[in-house]
Amino acid sequence: MSDDTLRWVWRGVAGAVLVIGWLFILIVNNFRFSAPVVVIALAYLAIIAMVINLWRVGTAAVAPEQEGEEAWVRPIGPRTELEKEKKTLLKAIKEAEFDHAMGKLSKADADEMIRTYRARAIEVIKELDRLDAGGNEGARAEIQREVQARLALEKKSKKKNAPAEAEKVTS
Repeated sequence: MSDDTLRWVWRGVAGAVLVIGWLFILIVNNFRFSAPVVVIALAYLAIIAMVINLWRVGTAAVAPEQEGEEAWVRPIGPRTELEKEKKTLLKAIKEAEFDHAMGKLSKADADEMIRTYRARAIEVIKELDRLDAGGNEGARAEIQREVQARLALEKKSKKKNAPAEAEKVTS
């Protein structure tokens, strides 16, 4: 089911609960429309609206990185996933810089984290640019690029660890 269909299903369920509740109120009061019956029906409407809003707030609390209208929809497709990841990475860079400024992180730790986040952010931005240029070559090309990127990262980490291992052997 798509998100839009699911949204309409939930709205239908909420409407049905509202109508059933109003019918119950009317049945209990023998279908007499008096001021207290109207007030009780409006109070029931307020309770249903409150439950719906609390549900929406709860779902937004589960995904605090999203703001505004984005909090109510899930990312659709690779582009929105990449945009979400880009926002998260940029936010992580700012938080690492802030933590370093507050003295929570050492200079070395902050630089390492920021370098890692920036490298991934650059990859994500390049991928977004490729999608903007219409470079949708298919799954095989995407897998090939991912494998090449991982092999390049492995080579970098091996080169970085090689001097440390050489020191251990000579000591």
